[in-house]
Amino acid sequence: MIMHKGNRLTTWLTMGACFISGPAFCEERTYYQGASWTIQMVQGAADSTSGGHTYCEVKTTSFEPRSVAIQFSPAKEAGTYRTIIKLRKLGWQLPVGATAKVKVGTLFKFTSAGQIIEGPPMTFTVESVDTMATLVADYDPNWLTEMGNALINGVFVRTKYSSALSFAFVDGNEPAWNPASFERFEQNISFNAYQQCLSDLSQMAAEPAQGGSAPMSSTSPLKPQAPLDTNASSRPPIVNSLPADQAEPAAPSGTWRFAAQDEDWGATCFVETENGNIKVGFMASPGEHIVGYVEGVFQGETRATWHVDDKPAYVSDGGQSDYFGWHEFDQLPVDLLEQISDGNELAITGMTGERVVVGLAGAIRAVSNFKACLDKPKADSPAASSPAQPN
Repeated sequence: MIMHKGNRLTTWLTMGACFISGPAFCEERTYYQGASWTIQMVQGAADSTSGGHTYCEVKTTSFEPRSVAIQFSPAKEAGTYRTIIKLRKLGWQLPVGATAKVKVGTLFKFTSAGQIIEGPPMTFTVESVDTMATLVADYDPNWLTEMGNALINGVFVRTKYSSALSFAFVDGNEPAWNPASFERFEQNISFNAYQQCLSDLSQMAAEPAQGGSAPMSSTSPLKPQAPLDTNASSRPPIVNSLPADQAEPAAPSGTWRFAAQDEDWGATCFVETENGNIKVGFMASPGEHIVGYVEGVFQGETRATWHVDDKPAYVSDGGQSDYFGWHEFDQLPVDLLEQISDGNELAITGMTGERVVVGLAGAIRAVSNFKACLDKPKADSPAASSPAQPN
């Protein structure tokens, strides 16, 4: 698990020539410069795969004459990203257009019979004499979650023995690559920098001046609605599965609610907000650790960042609950509740670009009641009520 402490990022701008698939002037904004990797936003690079668009890049800095770059550019759906992996080695002299099979990371699954199966290799295409690249979305869809984990963990999590990120070349005689991950002391701030770059990229993509979607039409096929509350704390959840060109004015979201009820395991406290089929909240039994939950956003096993305004963020692994059906995330600290009580918006971002943003209207009172519920002796059974009932 990667936890985010109260670190402040130092960013700066550098101008110069970007040599990716060929020389092209661009603007780079560096979010973090580490011993092994750098995190930067590249704007206006005339790159064959990015098409001149702005993208966030996580790239090796001490792996010469080789380099590994993972690039994230805005996809058609708002807040989601096209992920490209680039491998470069001086002196390769590769024929442009050729393909090569490369096993990225160590991907495996257990079958129902207890057997272990390995993930298939990725297909890289040569785009210049010393560079080849692949689009992650073109990989086997049954293995995309595992691939997302392999990339993020490989860059940001250093194991006891070495980095988990590796590149084994199935064809030819190129030796395997194993670039070092971020140092342990870098993990918190570097992952925070990565999240900040993606957040800034999403914001830029949403602005027409930065190449985002065109302004919304002044006409509508729907009946007129009451004036909308423009306060940030009353906005509805924003989910990345909605394409940017289909955005529409949304009705104000519900406030946060507290409730307590008896579940199969005993007394349980809930605090949540809901809008449509999207639900975000926290639950716990008195004296136990809190668990965050999100419904209507994620699929399968995932890892998500929980971030309130500009406060320190937290990362947690999640999976679908067999009991409730929603996705549950553990490893979340009580400090996050304090941030929610004093914040305007809570953003939850998955490792493959899924994102939901909810307002925090009514959170102060609801969270206060939730914490009081957690402080009750375990023997006390809170009065039963539905989590959907308003406070």
